[in-house]
Amino acid sequence: MRRSQRSQFDYHSYRGRTTVTDWLKRIALVLAVLVVILVAVLFFGQGSISYTDEGLRIHWPFSQQTEPQTPDPGNVTVIEGDPAALPDASQEGETTPPEEPQEDASSILSVSLSSLLDGSAAQLAQEAGADGVAVTMKDDQGALGWQSQQALASALQDGVDSGTVNAALTAWNERDVYTVARLSCFRDEALGSNMDYTLRTSSDYRWRDSGDLHWATPSNEAVRSYLIGLMTELAQMGFDEIVLDYFGYPTQADGTLGNLGQSEDNYPAGALDGVITGFLAQAAQALEPYGTKLSLHASAGVLTGADGSAGLTPAALNASVDRVWVSGTRSDVLAALEGAGVENAAARLVSLVDQLDSAAAGAQAVWSE
Repeated sequence: MRRSQRSQFDYHSYRGRTTVTDWLKRIALVLAVLVVILVAVLFFGQGSISYTDEGLRIHWPFSQQTEPQTPDPGNVTVIEGDPAALPDASQEGETTPPEEPQEDASSILSVSLSSLLDGSAAQLAQEAGADGVAVTMKDDQGALGWQSQQALASALQDGVDSGTVNAALTAWNERDVYTVARLSCFRDEALGSNMDYTLRTSSDYRWRDSGDLHWATPSNEAVRSYLIGLMTELAQMGFDEIVLDYFGYPTQADGTLGNLGQSEDNYPAGALDGVITGFLAQAAQALEPYGTKLSLHASAGVLTGADGSAGLTPAALNASVDRVWVSGTRSDVLAALEGAGVENAAARLVSLVDQLDSAAAGAQAVWSE
């Protein structure tokens, strides 16, 4: 047998020099392997790959390290322009467009408090073609339709739940229904029965009107503060307008005035106008922050002074009162108001009617007792 031949230095036989082609083949092989690995990673590791602001990130299954969570920036608004021309964010807070003022309702239906609380008043108004409702929140007995925090507050009206009524009224006033609160102002049997607050006769008895009811005297500061406090609470609950009935001293239509005692704290001679002017101005100022309108219900004779002095003057009416609610033929009432110096009488007059008329000119309201 022939043994394999070796060189004289006992090396294996020469196999040739490695060429450039060989190196390129090796590099291609390595790249092919890497491509295969990358494809496998992308295919099998989709759940472990995430794209962040810092680039591609792989979450290896064997890694126990918790990746920091990038906070969600939410909705981002990109503003293009010169940064120097942009408003200073440190001086600019969130701005809310101002609410449009509530327009006066042109047709108002008188409804019960119970219908307001159960929500049926909205349907009643729609059926009558009204865009507003009026509800008695203080009657001539002094009973209230809500739970008041005033110290002189009287009893609640029948059927009113003291624990839920305020919230229910506030919820109602969030609806798109113009709502008017009616208040019997100084004609108040509960408050007028108290000798500390009553309107007294010259013999120092409690004065009674033609309906055999007592009145609280407008001259008493505690009485005026109480009434303004009530109006403020109603405004805070969202009422659009407050109409005061019996808002001043009694007139001839309310009963005999000759036996009223003339005194500074009861029925001050020559000072009735000043008391009522101040009262209405205070009430209007208290309601202004809430946008609640202040209105009066009276006869044309009372508003013009022809029925005796309730203490109201055209100047006080023009300065503090938004609307006047009056019975009678509209043209006659307007003539009387304009003749007495009531400004913008046509726009401020609410004609009291038995039934709403969609074709009638000017504002109107059904006023039921």
